[in-house]
Amino acid sequence: MVQPHFRSNVKDVLGKDFSELLYEIAPFVEPRIDIFQSDQYFMISVEIAGARHEDISVKRQQNTLLIEGTIPNRHIEENIKVINSERFYGPFKRSVSVPKTCALERLDAVLQRGVLWITIPFHSNADDNEIKILEENSHDIN
Repeated sequence: MVQPHFRSNVKDVLGKDFSELLYEIAPFVEPRIDIFQSDQYFMISVEIAGARHEDISVKRQQNTLLIEGTIPNRHIEENIKVINSERFYGPFKRSVSVPKTCALERLDAVLQRGVLWITIPFHSNADDNEIKILEENSHDIN
């Protein structure tokens, strides 16, 4: 059986290109991600069954989302023998490039039935071109 600490180091030790190739062969080195796009939203789903919201963090770094956390293996006990293990357990760190047209400040993340759903609206043309005019007393020039 592959040790959890080995899984978390595969990308660091062997490099990103090898990790992507390995993922095509055996997707057990990190949680699987799907990316979708509609006219209004950029959406990411991350399969993290077994993790709780306090086990996960999502951070913005310019136009990249860093999704990291730990999926604990709560089924391991001293008197239990593992016959087969195909699910991912252990620490993970994923990064997803997000289009520059996304409004990252309006990101929404929801953990639902073992899947983390991240929804990011696109900037509307009105958002990009419209300049907000403040009331006379709402802004102090001094």
